[in-house]
Amino acid sequence: MHSSVQSRVQGGRLEPETLWLSGSRDKRTGRGVFPEVPETSPARPLYETITLSETASVYSFTVIHPNPKTGHPPFFLIYADFPEEVRVFGRLELPNGERPRIGMTVRAVAPSPSDEGAGAEEYVFVPADEVTR
Repeated sequence: MHSSVQSRVQGGRLEPETLWLSGSRDKRTGRGVFPEVPETSPARPLYETITLSETASVYSFTVIHPNPKTGHPPFFLIYADFPEEVRVFGRLELPNGERPRIGMTVRAVAPSPSDEGAGAEEYVFVPADEVTR
């Protein structure tokens, strides 16, 4: 997956790094897909690279309840719709006690180093108005 990273300061605080996710758009139909079609794919000449917008809207979500023996807390997985008509699947990080909402505005950020299993994910979603993690 290709992405670019950008941090920004808002209200005197450094926000989590925003990831600008890359997808592909079919040159013939205009249909967008994520992740980006790999350079090594035989279909690659049929697609152009697109950079997805900074924010997306939650289309759907589910709560995953890991086996209690693992000691891991429940977490949320979402589908997020980007303005480029591309739907992206990923984990949503929320403050304790908060729940996702359909239509909630989110953005992709790099997982924090303290995230359990960090390195397995290239991005996570957070509320677009969140300023600290």
